[in-house]
Amino acid sequence: MLFLGVLSIDQTVIAAVGMTEQESATQAIDSSGILAWWMIPASVVSLIIFTQIPDWRLKKAQFFKPSFSSAAGLILFAAALMGGMLGFKIAQSFAGPPLENGGYDLASTLPLMIGHYIGQGVVFLLLPGLVIGRKTTLPSGYSISLPKAALAGCLGLVIVFPITLAVAQIAAVLIEWTTGQTFNQIGHGTLQHIKDASNDPDVVLILVILMVSVVTPIWEEILYRGMLQESIRSHPLVSSESPWVAIIITSLIFTTMHIDMVDLRGLPGLFVLSLGFGWIYLRTGRLLASIVMHAAFNAINILIVIL
Repeated sequence: MLFLGVLSIDQTVIAAVGMTEQESATQAIDSSGILAWWMIPASVVSLIIFTQIPDWRLKKAQFFKPSFSSAAGLILFAAALMGGMLGFKIAQSFAGPPLENGGYDLASTLPLMIGHYIGQGVVFLLLPGLVIGRKTTLPSGYSISLPKAALAGCLGLVIVFPITLAVAQIAAVLIEWTTGQTFNQIGHGTLQHIKDASNDPDVVLILVILMVSVVTPIWEEILYRGMLQESIRSHPLVSSESPWVAIIITSLIFTTMHIDMVDLRGLPGLFVLSLGFGWIYLRTGRLLASIVMHAAFNAINILIVIL
């Protein structure tokens, strides 16, 4: 899963993967410095650039028609989520005992992540009839080449990244102002574990980083953009509407699925980031674009934690 947190002052939104509850980090954010000066103007510039992209509203975009029905896709998505939860529960028997606060250390997080993804993957293998063997329709449009899709994902992140940061930072300030709640410098305990482990790296750390930067972006984009978003977009109630309806609904579900893993300040930023993933996928016609965008976001933020 994707986690968002905020570092203080001149740092940024952090993304990482783990299957633990929110843990306490070591230092609280000073609300007076939470808004780095560059985020607001950078996000404004990003929005201006975004609105200058041809057909950014996706009014004339041409898409591939899914080879599965909307109902089949939604059923498979729900089944995959349940399979992931079952896999997580089974993996708990192989993980170490939870910490005092209910979370897990880095060594225990790895098998929990693997169990979660295997549980979802098994569902896809056991229910192939939902998506395999159906008549594949011809594309209603075209998609760009794979190298161009990868480049589009990188450029898309350049646009969405500062907007995501600004939204998450503003949310943190508003929450602190209205509730008095303060936030830690590192928003999730797993990130703190990665930071601590980076001082003496081992195989576990390397595997977790690979899961965060490679496996998670591929799997989550297949599940949420390739399966859920396409199922919603092709649903009779939505198919005649703007593609943004499917992107927004998918992003709301994506954010909701992380509500127990991301603190309040990160949820608005996570929603904006998901909008970017959904848009770049439909704009390019390539799932690779959103995968690269997702992977680059996670990798950049892991580097921020380590460095």
